[in-house]
Amino acid sequence: MSTLERKKLSSVSPMPALSMAERLKVVRQARGLTQQQMADLLEISRPTVAQLEGGRHQPSNEVLETIIAELEISRNWLWFGSGPMEEFSPVGGNVQILGDLEETDYLDVKLVTCKVRGGFMDLMDERGLEAYENLTNVRIYDPTPEMRKPGTLGFEIDGDSMEPQLRSGMRVVGVRVGLDNVKYATSGVYVVAFSDQLTIKRIKNNDILERGMLMLHADNPLAGSLPIAAADIRAMWRVSRIIYGDVI
Repeated sequence: MSTLERKKLSSVSPMPALSMAERLKVVRQARGLTQQQMADLLEISRPTVAQLEGGRHQPSNEVLETIIAELEISRNWLWFGSGPMEEFSPVGGNVQILGDLEETDYLDVKLVTCKVRGGFMDLMDERGLEAYENLTNVRIYDPTPEMRKPGTLGFEIDGDSMEPQLRSGMRVVGVRVGLDNVKYATSGVYVVAFSDQLTIKRIKNNDILERGMLMLHADNPLAGSLPIAAADIRAMWRVSRIIYGDVI
């Protein structure tokens, strides 16, 4: 940030419980910007900024990527609410040393690849995940408390429907959402098992209580949206962190 004075807000980072709209407001306030200054930075109108912060409008990928680049905000935190808000080094670089790996807390979870669509639903039977030798472990360093909940899994992305944020080959960690709570899931990226399919998409608005349907959205504008019936949902995980991705 060459034209903006940096203002740290370490006392409120990390904040994984905040919604996307709340995180956008925190970013603006952390950088000491008015809504008009934020609008000028993002090349949108001030009323649009107010709508974004009020949860009445969803930010575009371009808006989110501009915030990440111009305001030096963590991509994982802004998109998923995971980890610290800022990614920077106190000595002026862009790498923050967290400590020796031997001293860092970690969690091993089972890894499921979205590419293996056929037979995935067999994992839901009474034998459990331990019955499948083809599932390997993936290690997550510095896990959040929610990642330690039963049913947390690692997933490998297949395809380009969630680009640019999630690219094919990336691995993410998903926290299991109970079927009783699926109707309340909103504002985030989710891995959804329904009928005989497994997909990763974004939920913007949840219409299960009103219409019995859930609309899943792709971040890639060329990929479109996918409506599914609530009765067809067999399992769901909320994506909370990218744990592997090639450098591009």
